[in-house]
This record gives sequence, structure tokens and C-alpha cells, in this order.
Amino acid sequence: MSDGGKGRRILSAATDNFPSRAYLAVCAALLIWTAADAVFLNEQGPSFAGIWPIFATLPTSFLFVLLTGGIRFLLPTDVTLPIFVVLLALAAFINATLLGLLLRMLRHRTSAK
Repeated sequence: MSDGGKGRRILSAATDNFPSRAYLAVCAALLIWTAADAVFLNEQGPSFAGIWPIFATLPTSFLFVLLTGGIRFLLPTDVTLPIFVVLLALAAFINATLLGLLLRMLRHRTSAK
């Protein structure tokens, strides 16, 4: 199989079903809300708005928190906001892909019976 086919298959696993699309939409809304809070509303420092996207993208975001050296670094400030958004968007995409693959497996099992 070519790389284009494999990439298309992974992308379709994350977007070809309603639960995965709804999950991605919720995660995107949380990331936009957190970024807006960090850029426009927060003048004293980081707020707890960044915790909600981390919770929404668990368990994958837990691995990213461990890899980045702790949640203190990952909370969005002016410097870390792009890193925060990219890492959690990647975590949401990984979770949505796994959810889509799980749904495909369950559909395949029920249709095979």
C-alpha cells in the first residue's frame, strides 16, 4: 500500500464517524477558548483554562505532559501557547483516530456475526 493510501486511511478513521468528529469539534472548541483566554483575557499569567483541553485529550495528553517535563511547562503562556495548541491538537487527533478504529472494529465484529 502506498503512503498516500495509508495516510488517507488514518485520516478517514479520525473523521468518517460521528463520535470522532464530535470529539474533534469539542477539543477544537476547548483549544480555541484556551488560546483566546491566554491571548486576550489573561493579563496576570497563566489561568486554569488550559487544564480543560488537557483533560479532554487524556490519556494521550498525559504522555505529552510527561515528555515536556511537566504540566507547568505545558500550560499556555505567551511563549508556550503555540506548543500547547499543537501538542494537544495532535493528542486529540490521535485519540479520535483510535476511537474511529475501535468503532470500525466493533462494526466489523457485529456485521460478521
